[in-house]
Amino acid sequence: MVKTRQASASVELVFEDEKKARAIYSSLKPEELLPEPTRCRVGVARRKNVLCLEIDARDTAALRAALNSFLRWTIVARDVIKAGRD
Repeated sequence: MVKTRQASASVELVFEDEKKARAIYSSLKPEELLPEPTRCRVGVARRKNVLCLEIDARDTAALRAALNSFLRWTIVARDVIKAGRD
């Protein structure tokens, strides 16, 4: 039997300005507030122009899935902001 190990990651994303970081933070924060899933816990925070993600997962597969989701949502939010400026 294979034992699963806990996995965690801390990611800091630096944006050009505080306004963009705030907008992306606001778009990700509701995901953090959803009912707690059984496989991982995600924390979203912002310090000026830096967006911080803290992910604690039951295993590496859950960690990878959460990272992929939050990074993809971050890219989508960034692209929406960019499209709104054009």
